[in-house]
Amino acid sequence: MARAIYGEATESEKKELQQYLAQHQDLQQQYTLLYEVLKKGKEQHQPEDYTTQAKALLARAAGGSEAIHPGRAKLIRRRFVYYGAAAAVIAGICLYWGISRTPQAGLRPAYRIALEAPRGSRKQLVLPDGSSVWLNGGSRLFYVTDFKGRTREVKLEGEAFFDVVKKAEQPFIVHAGNMDIKVLGTAFNVKAYTDETLTTTALYRGLISVTKHGGKKDFQPVLLYPNQKLVVPNTLLAEDNASEDEGGREAIKIEPIDSTKTEADRIETAWMYNRLEFRGDDFVSLASKLEHWYNITIHFTDERVKDLSFNGSFEKETLVQALEALRLANPFEYKIENHEVFISSYR
Repeated sequence: MARAIYGEATESEKKELQQYLAQHQDLQQQYTLLYEVLKKGKEQHQPEDYTTQAKALLARAAGGSEAIHPGRAKLIRRRFVYYGAAAAVIAGICLYWGISRTPQAGLRPAYRIALEAPRGSRKQLVLPDGSSVWLNGGSRLFYVTDFKGRTREVKLEGEAFFDVVKKAEQPFIVHAGNMDIKVLGTAFNVKAYTDETLTTTALYRGLISVTKHGGKKDFQPVLLYPNQKLVVPNTLLAEDNASEDEGGREAIKIEPIDSTKTEADRIETAWMYNRLEFRGDDFVSLASKLEHWYNITIHFTDERVKDLSFNGSFEKETLVQALEALRLANPFEYKIENHEVFISSYR
């Protein structure tokens, strides 16, 4: 990065750098800072041999004995700020680059867990900025930042409802799967279970921008308004997804939310009020909800039973009561063994 800023990079290096920054938007901000620091130093006639200069500054910081004339103290302090900031940025970049280029690149960053809701439970948390979050069963929330910097960022696995405190100067960002949701102050529900086929975002208040993580060109940013729900097939969010020209591909949908109902009565947030709602779900989709709700694993013993469709609502029903109620709507057979349920077609 420094070589590019000082005009010392080859054309192939510049091209590689541009491609890398396009894939890692977080580094783009660091590159911009580095550019400002180094360019400003150059404009003030700082030596272009920044490596030598950095070594000299480090030597002084380590307690070197070189005498400094009082008249130069202010200038040196200013130079130290510029090069110290550049060194800090470069150190962070080198660490990021080293991690991402090593054989351990597949390992996930060590995010700090904020809250976990095991299957069969619902939990609530107040974040450091005063925002509130509710987690559905089988979900985890992680801190990506410490909420003291330029952004407030969290990572979600599963489903959560966020009521975000508005801070215009410090955007709130939710990383859910391969989707990034940027907000200022708003209330919305995100459902991003890895074992489901769709990722949904339902907005109740405020305004949010939804993008694919990494800013991929095959997913244009979507602006969501109150009482709208974004439904995205997970195939579109996959890192190795095919081109837009692929035939029969599912599309992104924006669906209206029934604003005549209260939040407690809406299907998107029924889980917050200890209610499991389903409308026209096939058995595969419903099974995923039941697994998170009752802390079970469901197995289908044949394909035909998967096509059954259901409408309903569960609140205080036990697992057996729920399965028996479903059988009244569409007959099927089931067997429960510990925390596993085996479902087959009705004979």
